[in-house]
Amino acid sequence: MNQSFTLEGKEGKREISLEIKGAILCGYTGRDQAAVRRHIEELQKEGVKPPPSVPTFYPKPPQGIAFDGDIYVQGQETSGEIEYVLLVNPQGLWVGLGSDHTDRELERLDILKSKQVCPTIISRSLWNYDEIKEHWDNIEIRSWATREDRKVLYQESSLATILPPRELIRLVQQKVQGSLEGITIYSGTPPLKTGGIVFADRFEGELYDPVLKKKLTFNYSIHTLSWFQD
Repeated sequence: MNQSFTLEGKEGKREISLEIKGAILCGYTGRDQAAVRRHIEELQKEGVKPPPSVPTFYPKPPQGIAFDGDIYVQGQETSGEIEYVLLVNPQGLWVGLGSDHTDRELERLDILKSKQVCPTIISRSLWNYDEIKEHWDNIEIRSWATREDRKVLYQESSLATILPPRELIRLVQQKVQGSLEGITIYSGTPPLKTGGIVFADRFEGELYDPVLKKKLTFNYSIHTLSWFQD
């Protein structure tokens, strides 16, 4: 499945087309293991069992990957998670921004299925990793959740808190047969600032580069299938 993106680089913007074969959703990828434990505890409060290993990896088919705008879900308890995204291709390594949107009710029963039933979001714009790798740890990542018109800062961190791209690629390659070309790699997410999961009506994300003074963003609204009655 080919998708069109805007590559934003030092020489300006250009449109590119990339084949998307699927995604690997990474979890518990924090460099700070204390922060990883806090995130596991956050999920335990919601009834989610601790992972069998750290980090963890979940596959996703290409039709489950979407751009921002509007998404439609079945469950009432779903939420987004801000993540950086990697796309490996012959031209280089591209960096995007994404959200691993998850059905939290189903997550208590089956983590893999909870991620596959909801769309996984990716930004329409990408950066060239080679242009930002020297100051990678300085880049900031944050998200906001809006519920019933109340917007809160949901997550805020720097990329120094998450495993770096080359380490993430090395770990993911162990789970993938053949080339990583066409596989979108979702980095895992920083801890929540709200003390608990927010089942939002709208989710927004930002990746901000304070050195080059540029940002990637996305936002999407979450709709449940309210027209169907059980």
